Amino acid sequence: MSPAVQWLGTKSKDIFDKVMTTKASERPLPVDLVCVDDISYEGPDGTPLVADVYRPKDSSADPLPIVVFVHGGGLFVGSRKTNREYAELMAERGYVVFVPEYRVLEETDGIGSIADVCAGISYLASHASEFGGDLARILINAESAGSFPALYATAVLGSAHLQEAFGIQVPELHVRGLACFGGMLYTTSDDPFGLVYHRAVYGDRLRDKDFMELMNPEDSRVESSLPSVLQVTSGTDFLKSHTLRYDEVLERAGHDHRLIYYEEGQELTHAFPSLRPELPQSKEVLNELDAWFRGL
Repeated sequence: MSPAVQWLGTKSKDIFDKVMTTKASERPLPVDLVCVDDISYEGPDGTPLVADVYRPKDSSADPLPIVVFVHGGGLFVGSRKTNREYAELMAERGYVVFVPEYRVLEETDGIGSIADVCAGISYLASHASEFGGDLARILINAESAGSFPALYATAVLGSAHLQEAFGIQVPELHVRGLACFGGMLYTTSDDPFGLVYHRAVYGDRLRDKDFMELMNPEDSRVESSLPSVLQVTSGTDFLKSHTLRYDEVLERAGHDHRLIYYEEGQELTHAFPSLRPELPQSKEVLNELDAWFRGL
């Protein structure tokens, strides 16, 4: 990564994290919810990581379904605090919502980000009962650039081949669904995103042709390792081409999938369901997501 990009990433992340943490601390938690902040655990090679968990205060005796939510931020910035309102809305619907942090590109490469998300899921696999979560009902949910490590972490959980290729150990865990809002899924294409990200994300791995083939999410070894997939985008989403392209890939592969596409609506900006959960359309998406997942 160039020194200029690294400096920009460091400064913007510091500012972003401070703003979002302050915003989160100023927002009162709904009285019917519990939030466990700053849960510490170890990631790859002992890397310190943290997560937050949201859940209903008065949980039933039965374990609740789990949402693992991976925040966006272009892989350069972002915070698990960004989507607190969305996490609360999911918890109010009867989910345990696990929001892990992951290192950004100034701190690691793209594979490190994937490994961090996997580490969060591994922690969850050992501690879900403490939060009243049901490991048999897990949804991995992500927005924007967070969809990149989320998709690959999900695929790694479903593939021994990918676990070996990435050098990531994960528990035996069945994920029922993957849902991406305005997902940044392509990091190797000859488009502006691929040109910006490929060196920072992959570094020396760019020379490994076999490995780089796996970094195209259209590769059958990746696609076939995913559970049912739901994607959401809009006509004003600057990343809509990624969603629409991958929806076509899933359709051709006969993969169980669903697309929610709002073609009209200037207010429906990038990743609107999680970044603007107050919108009526975002509430519609949340209703459809909930029904889709519970029907899997």
